Amino acid sequence: MKNSNGYAESFARLIKCPTVTESGHEYFDAFHKVLDEEFPLVKDNCERIELGRDVLLYKWSGKHSDRPIVLMAHQDVVPAVGGDWHFPPFGAEIKDGKMYGRGTMDCKNTLFCTMQAVEELIESGFTPEQDVYLSFSDCEETSGPGAEMARDWFKTHGITPDVVVDEGGAIITPIFAKMKKDAAMVGILEKGYADVKFIAKGKGGHSSQPPKNTPVARLGALVNYCEKHDVFKAKTSPASKAMIKGLGDALTPGLRTLARMFGGSALLAKLLPKIAPALGGAMFKTTMVFTMCEGAAAPNIIPQEAWVNLNLRFSPNDSPEKCFKKLEKIAKKFDCEMKVEKCRAASPMVNVDGNGYATFVSALKKTYPDVAVVPYIVFGGTDCRIMQEISTSAIRCTPFRMSMKQLGTMHASDENIDIENIEPCVNFFKNFIESYK
Repeated sequence: MKNSNGYAESFARLIKCPTVTESGHEYFDAFHKVLDEEFPLVKDNCERIELGRDVLLYKWSGKHSDRPIVLMAHQDVVPAVGGDWHFPPFGAEIKDGKMYGRGTMDCKNTLFCTMQAVEELIESGFTPEQDVYLSFSDCEETSGPGAEMARDWFKTHGITPDVVVDEGGAIITPIFAKMKKDAAMVGILEKGYADVKFIAKGKGGHSSQPPKNTPVARLGALVNYCEKHDVFKAKTSPASKAMIKGLGDALTPGLRTLARMFGGSALLAKLLPKIAPALGGAMFKTTMVFTMCEGAAAPNIIPQEAWVNLNLRFSPNDSPEKCFKKLEKIAKKFDCEMKVEKCRAASPMVNVDGNGYATFVSALKKTYPDVAVVPYIVFGGTDCRIMQEISTSAIRCTPFRMSMKQLGTMHASDENIDIENIEPCVNFFKNFIESYK
């Protein structure tokens, strides 16, 4: 069994593999070789199910097969170009107890801790009560087919995972004075997603004889309108209520009482987005932001057509169809067309009274007795939503302690984790697997 230094050395080998999403297969083949070398008992005792290059799927046979577990992560990382890196992005350098490198947080830490937990349990002679599957896509960052391939294999073989665990939340350290405990943010729901394109058309022409109300001008007015108006209203949901009440356990007694009393208050849903626009808006409403635009091919041309892209994250309260109707009215107001490029609704909420969630929380409390457990709305996207199509419980959380500063390095420069936090996370997954019946 590895000690803390051994964990760091082993984990560093994973980080040094530049498995950048959509890079050549040779990089992932080299990564698989490292996995075989670092986790020989997983290699020898777990069946590797061959599904193609886009996903690694292992099966660790348990005493029973009726309620299997699936532990997920992804092998790929986003590129590490640009930015202000102070350490080589694939060097896995250590300074002041922190390891720096692309993937340390997103999400080779998840992959390492699950693999290491299984490795140590096999070494101890443990046999799980239920089959355990490890599913690692190599294309999560580009919404590739890896997770879908794994899902389809389960469907083809008539296997219904009872609980799936993937990245999503983490254990966050206190972010303000009244927060007295670390909080384990356990993802119970994933917001929906859409890309909508607004298109404005006109006659075009030379920039030396400009007319009024050009395509770019109309799009600019549309963008300005959306920035200044609350197109989608903030409302409470069962998930946001659970999140506020759970967060109360990490606060001072007075605030804890208020959180429990007003966690479901419509007033809180209206006030928090005004006090903390980014967090409050993401928690209580469908959010939208303009991310891309295009007009003429040269600076002296009035375009015949221009467009902007709007990225939406749907609240569980809002159906995509309802949101699109509002946006269509705005498009018409500014003489623009609207085209939905990509869309998925918010995922179903995890049954917080179910066995899978209860076992997860129990393992959390055993591993981290001083941490508050907070049900969490996942604002971004994960592969877990794919597996949730066939699972009764899909939990999005890697119980790994991180500061808000560290979380801010996700997809950015100097991504890092504290080495001392690897071992507790390994212990969590061991506790979870051991306690799952």
